[in-house]
Amino acid sequence: MKTIAQKENESPARILFVDDSRLMRICAQKILADQFDLVLAETAESAWEILVTDPSVQLLFTDLQMPGKSGYDLLKDIRGSDSLRLSELPVVLVTGSGDHEEKRKEALDLGATDFITKPFHASELMARARAYADSGKSRRRLRQLERSHHLDQDTGLGNRAYCEKRLAQAISFTSRHGQALTLMHLQLQGLEGLLDEMGSEYAGRALKRIGETLGARIRREDTVFRTSTESFTFLLPATNPAGAESLQTRFLPDLDELGLCVSGDILNVSARFIIQPIRLDHTGDAATLLDDGLAGKVGNEQPAVPAMADGAPALDLEQALRLLERGEADQIRPHMGQLRQRLQPLLELLELTP
Repeated sequence: MKTIAQKENESPARILFVDDSRLMRICAQKILADQFDLVLAETAESAWEILVTDPSVQLLFTDLQMPGKSGYDLLKDIRGSDSLRLSELPVVLVTGSGDHEEKRKEALDLGATDFITKPFHASELMARARAYADSGKSRRRLRQLERSHHLDQDTGLGNRAYCEKRLAQAISFTSRHGQALTLMHLQLQGLEGLLDEMGSEYAGRALKRIGETLGARIRREDTVFRTSTESFTFLLPATNPAGAESLQTRFLPDLDELGLCVSGDILNVSARFIIQPIRLDHTGDAATLLDDGLAGKVGNEQPAVPAMADGAPALDLEQALRLLERGEADQIRPHMGQLRQRLQPLLELLELTP
């Protein structure tokens, strides 16, 4: 099977050319179509729709002056996009002979890659197309390699090195803006032994399902990483420890459905959550901070879900009430004993109260 990079090398680069002049579009067609996969548009609005929906576009030529949105507006949208693919897209502005130096400077300030003046020569247009289409391909391949380097290959989640990098970035951001930041660690103790016992084929399926389940349950602003063989770490920006505890309720129902059971057997894997608040004045490195959290060294904070005697994660009253409100009483029944024990003093007090 061919890799994405191999396929890109074999296929011509896709270039989007935008101009409200039909003559200019015909000229671009004649010059570029033989060597590139050329896409034409006559408005900035239609060009934006193409860019958003077609991730294979590697270079944009756009006229500056067009009815409706201008080339400036299109450039602003591209450079201001949350998509790294769009914000880094090479953009060559096609300027008229009457466009002054001030307009070019403004376009450079907005992030234009280069200029070409109308009427352009075929050699000029071709030279820019070759240069910037190649640079677009290189950036895409670099991002693909970077993403691959940051992934845990078994689960598809971010790996330990990527977690450290993102944590350092998050600490810097929260320190500047005074926001809360919390790590939540999920430890599946006994998982490594279980996977070794069940063999590589089962282990591969189980780890993939764990990654998919944890990745699907997190909020859009959160990130989850596999930080050791049996540990997973959630990076929770703008979240305090109490907020992290409430987030655990969305994961508790999944712990028994992560593909860890075979033929109905009860397996020796216990789950434990650890909440690790990050101080805004933290000065240590991200790796040490992560090591402390995984080892349970989180100051006065206790694991958010204490382990029961049989190793199953216990529920506190607030979590039980949330599950009950969602109609998930079955998730509460295994914990009724410990809940009743914790509530007994309150029940006795109520009986004594007139």
